[in-house]
Parts: sequence; C-alpha cells; structure tokens
Amino acid sequence: DWEAIFYDPSQKDVASRVGIKKRVVIGPDESIFINNRYQYNITKLNSQGRIVRTFGKKGGQPGEFINNPDLNGILDNKYLVTSDAQGRINFFDLDGNFVKMITLDFMPLKIFPVDGGKLIIQGHVPYGTKSKKLIAELDYETEAYTQIHFTFQDYNDPKGGISIQYKDGMISTGPAFSTHKTFCRVTADGNILLGVNDSDVVQVFTDQNGKYSKAEFTLKTTPIAITQEEKEAYYRNYKERLKKFDIDTAEADKILREGYFPDYLPNYYNIVVDDANNCLFFIYSNDKRDHLFRAYSMDGKFLGESEFTIDGYDLLSGLGHFTFMNGFVYTLALKKGEESPLRILKCRIVSE
Repeated sequence: DWEAIFYDPSQKDVASRVGIKKRVVIGPDESIFINNRYQYNITKLNSQGRIVRTFGKKGGQPGEFINNPDLNGILDNKYLVTSDAQGRINFFDLDGNFVKMITLDFMPLKIFPVDGGKLIIQGHVPYGTKSKKLIAELDYETEAYTQIHFTFQDYNDPKGGISIQYKDGMISTGPAFSTHKTFCRVTADGNILLGVNDSDVVQVFTDQNGKYSKAEFTLKTTPIAITQEEKEAYYRNYKERLKKFDIDTAEADKILREGYFPDYLPNYYNIVVDDANNCLFFIYSNDKRDHLFRAYSMDGKFLGESEFTIDGYDLLSGLGHFTFMNGFVYTLALKKGEESPLRILKCRIVSE
C-alpha cells in the first residue's frame, strides 16, 4: 500500500507527492531498502516486495535522523550506509539494527561504499567566499578520511546559479539549461570517475597501494546549440516567475550576466556505472530519444551508443534511480499516464 506507507505529504509538485525523491538500495540477497524521507525512517522489503521491517526515527542521537535520511549503498555486504545532515553517517546491519555513527567535518553530497571497509565521499565545505568541493576516502574502522581531490567554486560564479532575496525569503535558480554540474561516480572496484558536464574531459582516480593516481579521457561529443530565441524565451519566463512572487522584474537582469547562459546544452545529464564497471553518459537528443547514452570503459574506450526503454512505464527524468546488479536493472518508475503509485521495477536487459 504505497499511499499508506511511502506517500510523501508534500503538495508542492507531483514529484514530491509520489516520492520520486526516494532512494532504493538492493541488498546482496536482493532485499530492498527504501527511505521514507518525510517519515524519517527506512523500510526493508524482501525480494518479492513484501515488508520485512521499518527502522529509524527522527532525532539527533546515533541511529536517528536529524533530517530526511538518504540511502547511500551497502558496505562490504554487511552495513547499510545512510546519511542525513551535519556530516552524520549512520550504519545499520542488514536486519535494520543500528551499528555505529561517523561524523565528518564537511558535508557529504554523495557516498559510495567500496570493498575493504572504504567509502568514497563527494562533499563540500564553506571556505570564505567560496565552496571547497572535495573527494575523500573514509575508513570505516579507523573513521579517518584522506583527501583525494579538491577544487574551489566562488559563490558568485554565475555557473552556480543565482539567488534573489524578497520579503518572504529567497528564490534560487539553478544554472540555465541545466548546465555546469559536477558528477562523481565510483565503480565496484573503487575507481573514481569525476566529470563536469560542460566539459568533454573526464578524470579517473585509481587507488594504487594506498595512493591515488589520476588519468583522463575525452568524450566523443556533439553538443546541441542553444539558440538566441531560446535564451530570450528563458528570460521572459523568468520575469513572469518573479511577477508571481511580487518581485521587481528588473531582478531578472541578473541572469543576463556573462557566463550564466551557455552556448550549448551540457554534454550529458547523468552518468550511471553498470555492473561491468562501464560508464554510461546519458546525453540530450533532438529526436525524442529520452534515455540515450554513450558507453565508455574506465580507460576511456568508446563502447557504443544505445538507449533504455521499458514498455508501458515512464522512466523518471534524469535516471537517478538505476541500480545494476547481477545482470538486472532496478529502478523506480511510474506507469504511463499515472501520477501514483511509484513502482520498484526489476528489469532484465535485452537487445532490440
């Protein structure tokens, strides 16, 4: 009963109401963990989708969640890795029993469990007028982390979006046309892939006896140009949005700053790593192919181009829920024409 158990009570948009912002993690026995973000807990299902147990609650103690919990994966086939806020990472065994909590001095954005009691963490920390973006390796046993890579981004960089304050709060607008997004992905054997989607260069970090070496490769890209008409339409729509909040439309001129509007769509909108440690770069298309991707090996070899479709289902925008395991794909999806319930699908990959 999705509506009774998992339904998120937000009335802001369909995505929040049906729970698209949820995460699903698959256990080694094909059990399923799903986060109930607005209920501050996690539900375990068996491989047939029947509820086994719900655990966790709102609170600030170890094993509790200050904020909506995120699921990050399973470490060494033993521990479910979760995070909420303030650098807190809670670990549970696969029966839902709390094991330990590690607190970092920076904010994790993505956490990737890898073999050998290690976690690769993409995170950030305020650093004066800038944000320090970093990748670190965390040791589960010692709770110490080692910085692997870092960059800085100025808060005033138009590529990071803009914010406009008004009497009731603040309106934040992401980069125009979904550009300039950093992606970190980690393969099952611990190789780290780092890409910024307005660049065709991808970096790869490899652990060699405790030290990380860096390599890079270049994508085969043909980015789609953004026309002047599209930019002007974006500007007009933004002014209309400000009107609805009774904000001076002159504030819309902030998006005209140099650097805010890109000349091309990003090279890709998501990266998914499959269970053979290949990297799938999902790309934009002008011919209504919604889930088109180009595949590369971790050493940069181009493997080919294809797309994912599931008859009768709407694969959610961005494909942020794909999990490859033992030749299958697990994902969240809606039946076409329906706004709920959200469904967990287990799909076998076949060629057409």
